[in-house]
Amino acid sequence: MRIPTLTLACLLLAAAPCRALAQSDQQSETTVALDLAFGIRPVQPARLTVPAGDLLRLTVARQPEGTRYVWTKNGQPISGAPDSNVFVLPRVQAADAGTYVCQFSTAATSPRPSQAAIVGVGPTDRLLNLSTRGNVGATADTGLTAGFVVAGANSKRIVLRAIGPSLAQFGVANPLRQPVLRIYDGNGRIYDNAYVYLPVVGAPTYESELAAILPRIGAFPVPAGTRDIVEMRPFPPGSYTATVTSGDGTAGAVLLEIYEVP
Repeated sequence: MRIPTLTLACLLLAAAPCRALAQSDQQSETTVALDLAFGIRPVQPARLTVPAGDLLRLTVARQPEGTRYVWTKNGQPISGAPDSNVFVLPRVQAADAGTYVCQFSTAATSPRPSQAAIVGVGPTDRLLNLSTRGNVGATADTGLTAGFVVAGANSKRIVLRAIGPSLAQFGVANPLRQPVLRIYDGNGRIYDNAYVYLPVVGAPTYESELAAILPRIGAFPVPAGTRDIVEMRPFPPGSYTATVTSGDGTAGAVLLEIYEVP
């Protein structure tokens, strides 16, 4: 496998756990199966961005006979939505962005919500990954720097990787032994905002969620125990700079990667 010195990958945005890609002359479909915790255990909302014009299918597990399904958007029942465990938007438009929930009830029970789906609507094609390989010197002023901008009204989940030691598996002769990754906001201040995962039994952890995301965004696997850096953080709209320097005073090659998580 060859690691390019500069790769700009423009990919079709895959914004859900299951996405069926049709032929170029056919419509694509995004399908999301929502969890049913019913308040017994914490479940994070499903966040996805669906390309305009795609079909969006939201599903929940079928419940016992007599259960009523009420699909809501932003807390209000959706006019014309079927009393069914499946809700379909046949051709997503900008006005369809919002938070979707299925409410379950029976003659003997109050409504109980499904996992929420926070749906955004984006362009059909967009830049999802930037990978740049370069040489980092031994001093702090000889690092590798890449800038990126988060647009729109909402925060984006972004994975940043500084791959040094693992470049050896691709035949790179002098990989950076100990990369140090620093991120700065548009004002030049260190950006250290991060996700908080509560220590709840059965709830997702940072490590488990990151491990599930990396294959989905196309990131090649990194062996455990290396000094490569892999971070997932929330980024509000704005401009940012990522810089990789040497942590042990030696020089070497490093791959700086920035992935937007669909």
